[in-house]
Formats: sequence, C-alpha cells, structure tokens
Amino acid sequence: MVTTEKLETIFKKIGNTFGFENIDAEYAPFRDLKLKWVRTIDHASFSVSDYLEEAPEGVIEDIVTGIMMRIRGDDFEGYSEETKEWLTSHEFRASNQEKYVERSRSIDIDPENSDRLWEAYYRLVDEGLIPEIDDLRLFWSKSESVSKAGQSSCLMRVVIMNKRLLDTKVPQEVLDYCLLHELANITIPFGLDNIERKKEVNEVTNGFVGAETAKKWLDQVMMEV
Repeated sequence: MVTTEKLETIFKKIGNTFGFENIDAEYAPFRDLKLKWVRTIDHASFSVSDYLEEAPEGVIEDIVTGIMMRIRGDDFEGYSEETKEWLTSHEFRASNQEKYVERSRSIDIDPENSDRLWEAYYRLVDEGLIPEIDDLRLFWSKSESVSKAGQSSCLMRVVIMNKRLLDTKVPQEVLDYCLLHELANITIPFGLDNIERKKEVNEVTNGFVGAETAKKWLDQVMMEV
C-alpha cells in the first residue's frame, strides 16, 4: 500500500527533477480515477484518486512522471505496460469497483429490472459481437436522462444505462445496440487516444444487424450513444 506520506515522497522526488521545489500531495475520494493540481512558479499541490492506494510504487512513479511531463509540456507517449496491466487487472477492480459504484450517484442499485440488461448482454455475447467480460456490473440509472443512452467505465467495468430505455415501447434492438456501444468501450484495449477508441467502438457497433434501425429510433427521440 502506498500511504499518503509515501505518495507525497514520490511526488517530491520526481517533481524536483522537473523543477518544482515545493510539492504536497494527498489522496481524495473522487468518483473517477483522476488527479487535480494547482501550481505556481515553484510550487504544486496534487489531489490524487484514492483508487491508487493499493498500486505498486512503480505504477505510482510512472503516473507521476506522466503528470509532470504534461505539466511541463513534454511529449508523453503513454504509460508503461506495467501501469496499464495493473489498471486493467482484476486486483485493481476488486479493490475499487464497489467504491466506484457507491460514489456513482446516478446508479439505481435496486436489482429490479436488471434481468433485462443481462438478457441483452448475453444476446450480444451469443451473437459473437463481444466476448464475455469478467467482473462486469450492469445498472440502470436512477432517473431518465434527456439524451445520453448510457455511460461506462472501462477500468471499473461498470455500465449504467438510461432508465428511458426501460420503457416497454423501446424496441429490443435499440437496447441491445445502446448496451453494445458501452460494452465495446470496455472491451477496447486501455490506453488508446479518444479518436482511435471511438473509431474501434464504432466498428464493433456497426457490426450489429439492427444498428441502422436503432440509430433512426434514437434520432427520433433525440437520444445518442
């Protein structure tokens, strides 16, 4: 476990090599895996997601180095394989997935109607559109969103589908298509930039037989994936 004291030591050690003389760092209970910082000419203060508390020191050092490079404007080619493997590991999810669910205020944790999501998931698996996903959690949202059909976390393997899609008038292929979009986001390898990720997700969803019909339906009700 990387304690707060150790976290700050790592930040100070690496930050000094990037020209920061005064650094402080602490963990924060963010919902997402993220980091915030405030800086002046020679001082920087960092708030780091507490999802990283159980990370190996090498992973923390790699992430901190990447942060410092971006602050200074250096070219950043991505995290190490060790870091990517740990962030996508069962160990990471086992430590953090439940905290993520508890912090996601939009999630309806009531299991009622969850069967519809799992039935849609297994239809997509049976059709060969996605592989089975370990540690997957599927939820409906607490309330109906105006436009977004769903959201997902590729690291936590959590999907939240818009409660609007629970309506019995919604065609099955629409729910399947929208869920496929979120599941594709999870199965696409971590580390791709947003443009490449979007391209690969679209390739998966366009393979769905009812894709065009689902898109037209979504357009009519002013929703999007």
